[in-house]
Amino acid sequence: MKIGITGDYGFVGSHLLDGLTSVPEVEVEPFDKGKYNLLKKESLKPFVEDKEVIFHLAGVNRDTKENLIKVNTLGTLNLLEALARYATRDVRLIFMSSFQVYQAPKKPASISELHPTRPQNIYGISNKAAEEIISCYPFRSVVFRGSNFFGPRCRPYYNSAIATFCDLLSQKKPFTVHGSGEQGRDFLYISDVVEALLRAMHYTPEGVEIINLCSGEMITVNHIIEILSEISGKKIEVDYQDGSQEGEMIWWGDNAECRDRLNWAPQVEFKEGLKLTYEWFKKK
Repeated sequence: MKIGITGDYGFVGSHLLDGLTSVPEVEVEPFDKGKYNLLKKESLKPFVEDKEVIFHLAGVNRDTKENLIKVNTLGTLNLLEALARYATRDVRLIFMSSFQVYQAPKKPASISELHPTRPQNIYGISNKAAEEIISCYPFRSVVFRGSNFFGPRCRPYYNSAIATFCDLLSQKKPFTVHGSGEQGRDFLYISDVVEALLRAMHYTPEGVEIINLCSGEMITVNHIIEILSEISGKKIEVDYQDGSQEGEMIWWGDNAECRDRLNWAPQVEFKEGLKLTYEWFKKK
């Protein structure tokens, strides 16, 4: 099976690349940014033409508004156009979207795939637009809406509160929390993310299927801090600052569709994943 990966240099992509090394009879081509450019569809011909599965994981979530749209939306459009023009096989697409396409809940809520979509920022809009573009093409596709992924290699001060906390703790620096710390989110450890992606590789969707990729569990910021203090044996200094109403929200994901369609379930408990992540940052 010939597989291509965009975003193999990122957090999820690099772990997926590691995971694919143990899969027999798989030939993987990472996305060589010296040869290919998602903003130049003609450059993508050698990348897409002989592939059976493409993982589209490339994207940015903190950048200028223009670059968010360029990379996340136009990049996806160009990849699909290249597939339509140059693919020589019945290719399947696996795309990583985000929970940020959903409408923010007004009260604590479990979010399923039927939850209303109404992105609150340009990042969410860029992903929702990419989803809509995928639905306009005839390829069998899995669109994962990911919650908050964490683990070793996750970039602090960018897209992960857990990575930021682990990095601060490893440097014995205080934490800053915007709000009460009782805001809650859904966190999924990276090995469980990779397992879902590997299962999707062997799954044949009916058209375009949207699947939540999440733990199904709500964890508060204060609970993260409590566990990190226990794991490290250190007292953590926390500076609580005023936060937005959106920041105080409590939600978690419904992963029933992922369980049913991919025969998947999270295997790493949150505390164990947090310990592994902190130990990696401490060594780093």
